[in-house]
Parts: sequence; C-alpha cells; structure tokens
Amino acid sequence: MPRLLLGLAFLLLLAAPAQAACPGADPCPYSANGMVGQRAGGVLRFPQAVAVGPDGSVYVADQYSHAIQVFAPDGTFRRELGSSGKGPGGLSSVGAVAVAADGSVYVADGADRIDRFAADGTLLDSWGESGSGVGEFRFGAGGGNDSGAGGGIAVAGGMVYVADTRNDRVQRFAADGSQARMIIPKGRLFRPQGIAVVGSRLIVADDDHHRLAVFDTGGRFIRTIGSGPGPQPNQLRNPYDVAADPKGRLYVADNSNHRVVRYGPSPTYVYRARWGSFGSAAGQLQYPRGIAADAQGNSYVADPGNNRVDVFDIGGAPLRTLGSSGRVAGQFIAPLGIGADASGVRAVADSVAGRVQLLNPDGSIAAVYGSPAPGPTLLPDPVAVAFDGAGLAYVVDQRRSRVIVFDRAGTIVRTIGSRGSGPGKLLSPSAIALDAAGTVYVADTGNGRVARFTSSGGYLGSGGSLSSIRGIAVPPDGSRIYVSDAGTNHIYVLTPTGGDLAQIGGGGSKPGKLRSPGEIALDAAGNLWVADRGNHRVQAFAPDGSLLTAFGERGTAPGQFLEPTGIAVDCRGVVTVADTDNNRVQAFQAAPGGTCGALAPVTSPPEPVLPTQPEPVPPELTATPAGTKGIFASRALRLRVRCDVPCTVSISGRLLDRKTRKKGKTPSAPVRFKAQSLPAGKLTVVKASVSAADMAKLRRALHGRRGLVADLRVTAGTDDSAPTVVSRKYDLTG
Repeated sequence: MPRLLLGLAFLLLLAAPAQAACPGADPCPYSANGMVGQRAGGVLRFPQAVAVGPDGSVYVADQYSHAIQVFAPDGTFRRELGSSGKGPGGLSSVGAVAVAADGSVYVADGADRIDRFAADGTLLDSWGESGSGVGEFRFGAGGGNDSGAGGGIAVAGGMVYVADTRNDRVQRFAADGSQARMIIPKGRLFRPQGIAVVGSRLIVADDDHHRLAVFDTGGRFIRTIGSGPGPQPNQLRNPYDVAADPKGRLYVADNSNHRVVRYGPSPTYVYRARWGSFGSAAGQLQYPRGIAADAQGNSYVADPGNNRVDVFDIGGAPLRTLGSSGRVAGQFIAPLGIGADASGVRAVADSVAGRVQLLNPDGSIAAVYGSPAPGPTLLPDPVAVAFDGAGLAYVVDQRRSRVIVFDRAGTIVRTIGSRGSGPGKLLSPSAIALDAAGTVYVADTGNGRVARFTSSGGYLGSGGSLSSIRGIAVPPDGSRIYVSDAGTNHIYVLTPTGGDLAQIGGGGSKPGKLRSPGEIALDAAGNLWVADRGNHRVQAFAPDGSLLTAFGERGTAPGQFLEPTGIAVDCRGVVTVADTDNNRVQAFQAAPGGTCGALAPVTSPPEPVLPTQPEPVPPELTATPAGTKGIFASRALRLRVRCDVPCTVSISGRLLDRKTRKKGKTPSAPVRFKAQSLPAGKLTVVKASVSAADMAKLRRALHGRRGLVADLRVTAGTDDSAPTVVSRKYDLTG
C-alpha cells in the first residue's frame, strides 16, 4: 500500500475568508484556513455492514464515518444518511443496516438503538435503549481493528428482526418498532451478528459458535449450517454476517477465514463454494464483516481491513470495489493528537489506523511512522505526539501505556514508561509535552496525575490529583504545567511539581466556558489554545486566563468541527486541529508566529510487515465422467468438474486399451486439454480430446476392440493456495 508523498495540497488561502467561511466567530480571528483528509463522501473507514436497496443502490454502514454511505451499483458515491451524534438520527458506531421494500433504511447504532430513515435521509422512527429487557439492546460499539460494532437487522413480511449481539438473543418488532417480542432467548446463541430471513426461515450468523443457526420466524430452532472453528470447506471461523439471494442461496462473511462461503437453498443448505483469502489484492479480503446479495447472485462484502466493499459474481470472481480507503496516506481514521516541531512539520496521531502521519508546512505528506495495516502491533493506539528540540517525535501509545520515541527516519530509539500505577508507570496516558530542557510531561490519565521523565526515560516524579486529564502544555522554561480536565471542564495551571496555581474555564457553552476539553497548546506569545471538544470549537486564552478568541461550531463544513480533540500551534502561528469525528485535520492562520528553525527532514521507515495468516486451504475438487460412449467418433472425453473456489483446471493422461493382448505393451493415446478457468461451486462440463492421428493409431492397435480406460490426472490450481490433484480411471466405450 503506498504510504508516502501523495502531495495533498493544503491550500492555505491567501485572502481572508468570507464571513460565511468563518463559522462561530465574529469577527473572524483567522486569515486563512485549509484541511487535509476527507470527512466521508465515498472514503470508507471500517465498513461494518452492507445492504442492497430495491433500486440496486448499495448502503454501507461505515463505523468511523458515523454514517450510512450510499453508492450506485457501479460504485459511484451518491449520498449519506445520518451523521455523527448521540441522539436519534445521530450515529456513533453503526453495526448493521437493512433496506425494506419501500426503500426505508434501518440502522443498528452502537448507542443501543434502531433508527429508521426514509430513502432521502429523513428520520422516521427511533427505538431502543441499553438494557436486557424486551425492546432493549446491547449491541456493542466496537473498537476498530479487533472488535466490530455489533447488531444485525433483517426486514421481511412487515417485521424487523434484530440480532441483539451482547445479549445473545434475537428480537422481533413491527416496522415502526412496536410489538417488541423476544423470539430467540439467551442460551441458544453466542454473539449473534448478521441475520437473514428467507421465506419462513430465519438464519443467524452465530459468531462465537462458528456456525449458522436456522430457526423459523417465530424462533423455533430447526438446524445448524457449517461447523468450526476451522478453515476447511464447510467450516466457519467467526461468521459475521449472512445474506440470501432471491433463490434462497446463502452467503456468509467468514470473518476470521477472510473469505465468503456459499451454501445452497433450504432445506438442505448444501455447501457449494468459497472464495477470498487474506490480502489487499483484487478478490482478497481482510476480516470481512458485512455481506449482501442482489438478484443476480452478486455478493457485496464489507471489507474493513481494506476499507472498501468488494463485489463478486456468483462464482466468486471479483467484479469491482466500492469506496476508497481511509488508510491511504493523507486520510485519517479518528485523528486525536497533534504536535509540531521547530521547523513547522506537524505530526498527527492517526489513532485507529495505528500510525503517525507527518505533514509538511504545505500539508503534503512528509512521512508515516507505524503500520497502516489491520491489527497494528507497533502503535496499536497512538493518541498524542510531541517533539523535542532535536526533532525526535514522542508518541503516546495509550493501549500499551508507554511513550515511543522515533528519530527523523521513523526508527524507534527508545520507549518511556510501562503499564501500572507505581512510580514511573502509566495508565491510559492521553497527552504529552516537552520543555526546552527536554523534560517529558505525560498526562497519566488513568492514574489522575502528571508524570515527568527525562528525555532518556528516567523517572522524575509525578504530581496533581485530577479527574480525567486530556491535554497538557508546558512553556519552554518549564515554570508551570497546564492540564485540561475533561471531568471537571477546567484548565488547571500547576507548578512543576503539581501544586495548584490557577484555573481557567468551567463547564458550559458560553465563550470562555468548556465542555470535555481535549488537548491544549501554547503559542509563541504564551497564549493557551484549547480543543473545546464538547462544544465543537477552538478557544484561546491569554496568559492571565482571559478569553482571547473562540471559533467553530458543530458541523462538517470548513471551519466547523465534530468533537475536535487534538491541537498544536507551529512556529508560523498556524493552529492545526484534529477534527476527530470528521476524520480530517484543519489548520488556521490564527496565532502569533515565532521563529522557525532548521531540522533534518523526516522520512518514512521501510514498509511494515503485514500480519501473517495461515495458507489458504487448497480447492475441493470433484471430477466425474459426463459421457462414456462413442469416444472413437467424438474423440472427446467429457467430464463434470467442480471446484469450491475459483480455480484453473488442467487435465493430462491417456486413453488405454482395457484388455491388453500383447504382454508388457498397452496401446494408448495421449489426452489433450487447454487449461480452463472455472467459477466457484458451479458444476461445469469440460472436454478433453485426442488428436485424429492418435485416435486412428489407437483404433488400429485395438483390432476391433472397443473397451477403453481413461487414466487421467485432474489438477485444480488457484493464485494463493497449493493445487489439488486427483487421479481417476474411467471405463469408456469407443
């Protein structure tokens, strides 16, 4: 995957923005603004579920876009439904989507609620809350790389069926959310995910039982499909979703096997085919989660590891992809912390993507540290970054509760801290700052304190007694420490050892008040800039605590924010903001500038090694004769051949005299066959042949006998697994 130098223009405008382009402020406090990253609009960030509407439109539940993105059948982006928010119609994480025959769209949100939208995005109904009672849900909001948002929805016969994932049950509702009834109680299923209804049958992806469970629509158990966990044909490993086409064939997103599995229709549900393997090439998948099927038997697979929707035909051949990836350089997935070095390079902690992206002053990508792959191990949860005077980057890895220090080439030179509560330990740290002497200050959020280290990692002590630290800033002389506390909605000014000096802010939405403040930063004049996350704005305070400016408001347009979390001020006076829920970075020429210095350029380290997976299982191959008579005249051997994966079949062998008269020598003729590609699961008649000259020679050697034997070797190969070879002998008649 390309990671470097995409050259995205930052487009810092030279003229002052028009008043309409400066929301939340009058007069406008910045003279130019620009952004890197696209909020949504066809960029996918962990697509969790997918549905096909009556008109063929494809609806994609995208977890970190906090929206349903809608594509035309050819992949053209059309529109969005919903937006980031906590109330009805506002989406946090989206685990399931279904489209009814009338075009209305049902969404299972991580806030344990079902929202129903009209096709134009108007909210029609909303129901449910957290709990285990009838009509309540526990879907699970998901955690990105290793934990998807829960929930499953199917709409059929005027009823809505909901997989209540964390409650291990299925509920049924009328179309408007009334008539709630629990039809499959806890005890039968273990983490049910996607569901499908075919006629009177309800099929559930029983994720942690590694199977499909079949019930009638009243909840009476009928049977299971598949077995597991395992990678073999007809085995499943964490099936995440199931879909059905109009003929009743079932398609399964076999999550941990990185493939799609297809079964035949009721009542036997015979295993037919599989396709996909771990990777990013066409036809490959990485942890598929959602699946849908259209009237032609094409399957649409939500591929969160690749941040796309893969479309396959009924035989498993890749047709196209929908959406572009939020993992490419210059895009972000929930960016959190921002830091700036002395030369004007900004570093963005791209949290869910598990990396730090470094931006040149013009906004182009200078380098990328860490892995952009699913399940990163180098930086599983980067949340903040700061630089020392030499330009080394100090990155806070919240999951592992440590600081990782990178040089200018992206090489790790040391780590600071480890998980725990004792001296020198950290617990869920969330921010970092350095003073001119190189002292490292870490917002030790889980321990409610500020921890101090030398630049080499030596522990210097800790101080403060804080509720929920989210930001930290220190002037060059280290004379005081500013910390933002999201729990109390204050900025606290502390002595170097943690004693109280002053307070700024307090809860509220009026200018000067704060709501869940995020990171903070100091400019060259000593003014304090705050990512006022809960108020969706930026505020700046003078050294004496008085309010200087505030700008921004909730929204998706330039100058608007959705829960901004990170903030930095560089040597040019550019204020850069991690616009977290908009998945982008915005910058504003708004602060007093200073003097920029010269540092070695930043460069990316070598490409990371992607996670390894077991080798794909070789094809399951069957080959039987399709005709055994008249071989002399036709000179053809017809075989019925089927692979359970898309494969290329080759045939070699000979036609032999069934009864040899001359001891030690059997008359024979070689078989010819041109390799042929076969779709997955389709029984196909292929034809091998014997040349006219070889057949004539064989007939003369047989002296009128017509009994023959075909001694054949049939090989099925794929691009990513070992071949399957079967040897067969068939009696034929000339």
